[in-house]
Amino acid sequence: MNVLCVEQNRTKLRQMSKDARKLVPGVCIIPCRNPNKAVVAARARGCDVLMTEVVFDGFSMNGVMLAKQIQNINPRVSIIFIADHADTSAAYDAWEIGASAFLLRPYEKDQLAKAFTDLRFAPVKETTEEV
Repeated sequence: MNVLCVEQNRTKLRQMSKDARKLVPGVCIIPCRNPNKAVVAARARGCDVLMTEVVFDGFSMNGVMLAKQIQNINPRVSIIFIADHADTSAAYDAWEIGASAFLLRPYEKDQLAKAFTDLRFAPVKETTEEV
């Protein structure tokens, strides 16, 4: 499973990545601080789960816009939004596009674990079959 973690703040990105790695054995974490580069990474490497912040300062897109672009690449991507403060509008937009979870920082590890347990789409498992 490829998890694309998108967060501008380096410290928060490291924590998100570390938390996901601990919760999901064998996960491939793709960390990214730039939402535009995250789209490129999703095209190149694939993305089963998008873990993203809601607001990107200095960029022409927010987390919901990023999620929509990733959904264009993989319509079966599961999305986990993480916000620093309550934002009813962002939460509504997240649910409208089918997010699996919307967490507020500081989130508890069990909240993130539940988000990974309740993913909207099960990641596609690669199989190797002999022909």
